[in-house]
Amino acid sequence: MHGDEADLFGKTYDQQMKATGGQSEGVDIAPNRRIAAEVVFEPVLNGVRVTARDANHRLLWGFIGSQGMLEHNYCPVAVYETLQEHLSVALVRHNLPAPEPGDPLVDAGEALAALEATVRSLRDAIKIKKVTKPAVDRARVIARLARDADRAIRLEAPTTRSQTHQSADDS
Repeated sequence: MHGDEADLFGKTYDQQMKATGGQSEGVDIAPNRRIAAEVVFEPVLNGVRVTARDANHRLLWGFIGSQGMLEHNYCPVAVYETLQEHLSVALVRHNLPAPEPGDPLVDAGEALAALEATVRSLRDAIKIKKVTKPAVDRARVIARLARDADRAIRLEAPTTRSQTHQSADDS
């Protein structure tokens, strides 16, 4: 053990790793918190989709990497609900502002209504009178996004009708 690791509290994660020689197993790294995660690289139409997933393979964050973005430190990153939940817990733990939790049934209904509106909009976007290169390109992107969304939903959602539609006893 290094001499400066006696009090790791309040240090950044990098400072804690330096103080412990990179060994954090069994070491209290409070107030920092780690979760097990994996980074996945998936080839897509215009680049590589990079996602971070938790130990249960739920999406945490992701972005589409392209050759052009290699010249930049920053890019647009999608932050998914699993990471938002972890962040909300961290904000509450440190007495920082966090959104008030809503009613899960109302939230689910609103999310499904928004998803239905998005699907209607995407369907309208591929209803074309004339096949053009922009229309074909748009259709390719829509197909990829729809497949990705469907795959993500199927990975997270209950897999059987009995799990999805509980008996009337739940009402």
